[in-house]
Amino acid sequence: MTKKVKLDPQTAYLQAAPAQYINEKGILKKAGAYVSEWGERVLITGGVRALRAAEEDLTASLDEYGIYWEKNVFKGEVSQSNMEIIKEKAEKMKADLIIGVGGGKAIDTAKAAAEDLRLPVAAVPTIAATCAAGSAFAVVYTEDGQFERDYFMTQNPRLVMVDPEIIAEAPAKYLKSGILDSLAKWYEGKAVESGIENPSLETVVAMNLAEILYNKMRAEAITAVEQCENNDLGPELKEVIDLNIYLTTIIQSLGQNTSRGAAAHGIHNGMTALAESHELLHGLKVGYGIIVQLYLEEKDQDYIDDVIEFFNQLGLVPSFKGLGLPFTEENLAKIAAKSVNDTVMLKMPIKVTEEMIIEAMQKVEKKVN
Repeated sequence: MTKKVKLDPQTAYLQAAPAQYINEKGILKKAGAYVSEWGERVLITGGVRALRAAEEDLTASLDEYGIYWEKNVFKGEVSQSNMEIIKEKAEKMKADLIIGVGGGKAIDTAKAAAEDLRLPVAAVPTIAATCAAGSAFAVVYTEDGQFERDYFMTQNPRLVMVDPEIIAEAPAKYLKSGILDSLAKWYEGKAVESGIENPSLETVVAMNLAEILYNKMRAEAITAVEQCENNDLGPELKEVIDLNIYLTTIIQSLGQNTSRGAAAHGIHNGMTALAESHELLHGLKVGYGIIVQLYLEEKDQDYIDDVIEFFNQLGLVPSFKGLGLPFTEENLAKIAAKSVNDTVMLKMPIKVTEEMIIEAMQKVEKKVN
């Protein structure tokens, strides 16, 4: 008898993007029309603040379309225990769709639970801090916030509903985090691509899209942040929301070999070894990781200085001091030890050692402060 092969979603096939993506003011008032295409019994899961921002319009529209729903209040990390809570509630109510509402943690946990149950998932992002709302991927953490594993899924969310007015009302720090995380697709992708002798068509397309994203961010991100700080939904802010969520999702999906992390995300994962880092937004740590990566790559100092200046304009001082972390030999060693053999660090085109990581972080601290 032939042994059955278990397919790896990361490599066995290409996930491109959500089936439906809408970025429109007041979209949640029409949510029932979209959700009814995917399910009739819905578990809504999200954090307290996110539900406060989205629940009223969302549930009123579901009621209008006769869609039965129940609610789960999400707290904590993207952890196995939180996935189990959602799965248990979904099974008990016989849900045929899970809707994740909020930021990356709430949505990633909803996605992971839905994947385990082989249910479709929808996303209602209330901040634009990551591409979690669109991607077929989640990062799983321990209960105390340390990186545990990457979770690659067989499907993107079927439906993503973005009300840009909700995101414009959210603190601008989340938008900044999303911009930095999106920019990693360019910096990490370029590093990984440089080590690929014959890049695939998907890789070439992913990097062309990453360059478009990079150029648009350089042109529009600072204005978008200013608009968000003033709770003003301008055209730049609306487009940067699409860049953070939708275009970044497509780049990550197409760039199976290049755009799913390198040293910048490896450093982020290493930083989770520091308890003090757990309250920092994902994108801020990735932004710091980008600068560390540039030193690992031995980029020209003028090039690095330009990136640092851009990040400063976005509100990030990419250093331990700027992030409010204690710069000690012990902390450097912890980060280096945890990140050096991380799966995304191993995608770098050079062999990275703990000593190289520590030296790069020391250079960042000396330059930025």
